[in-house]
Amino acid sequence: MTFVFKTWESFCRSLQARGIFSIPAAEILQGRKGQFLTLKHDVETDVPKAYEMAKIEKQYGHRGSYYVQAYLLREEKNLDLLRKMQDMGHEISYHYDVLDASHGDLPEAMSSFADNLRLFSASGFEIITLCQHGNPVAERKGYHSNRDFFRNEEVQRRYPGLADIMVDFPDKAGVQYCYFSDAGRQMKLIFDPLNNDIVKSDDKDIVLPDLKALDSYIEKENCIISVHPHRWTATRAAYVLRNGAFSVIRAVAKLLMKIPFCKKLMSRYFYLAKKL
Repeated sequence: MTFVFKTWESFCRSLQARGIFSIPAAEILQGRKGQFLTLKHDVETDVPKAYEMAKIEKQYGHRGSYYVQAYLLREEKNLDLLRKMQDMGHEISYHYDVLDASHGDLPEAMSSFADNLRLFSASGFEIITLCQHGNPVAERKGYHSNRDFFRNEEVQRRYPGLADIMVDFPDKAGVQYCYFSDAGRQMKLIFDPLNNDIVKSDDKDIVLPDLKALDSYIEKENCIISVHPHRWTATRAAYVLRNGAFSVIRAVAKLLMKIPFCKKLMSRYFYLAKKL
């Protein structure tokens, strides 16, 4: 499938026609009952594209969860758009990668996390649920992924009221759900999403041909659908070009990751992968 805004609009419209509406993950954690659908967005760059998706969802009565990298809040133009998105009813929260940024140093990661929470609060965004970022080229020693930050007992003691979608949200909210993601530029039903950084299970993920294939799940199950707005485009032609470039870059990156020097260099500049 191609990830273009018209496809997302058609999907949102079809949900509205069936009386199905997305709600933010924060409302589920706060005790909202009944079957739910959450449209989740990992905002790693390009806030204007996230804003376009937010407008589409608002048009059809949906309210989603937007997990935003902290560095994006340091630009006033991004803050303006994010506040408008919050006014639409969307949840604006934190897409963290503090363990990778601190190279696994937990005290440094905790300090950075606290600073970023204050930044979100000062910007007018209350953090209730949050989500880790993957960083595919980061070299890790002593930890599996950024999820290990919220798996840490000390972090849990400091932030008992927060829940990570990919760590403890099911337990704290008392719900189970099907988790879908457009990671890798394919829409997939992710097998064991809470532990797939520890136990590699990509072979068990189910690739879906299009968004319509989600219908049978949405009608029967709690669902979280995770997308990366910066990878969606206004036209099919633009998507084909971007996807082609992404495929080439990913293939080259996989080759370079097999070379120790290149692997270390790429890990040092892991944050550049957020732009792809």
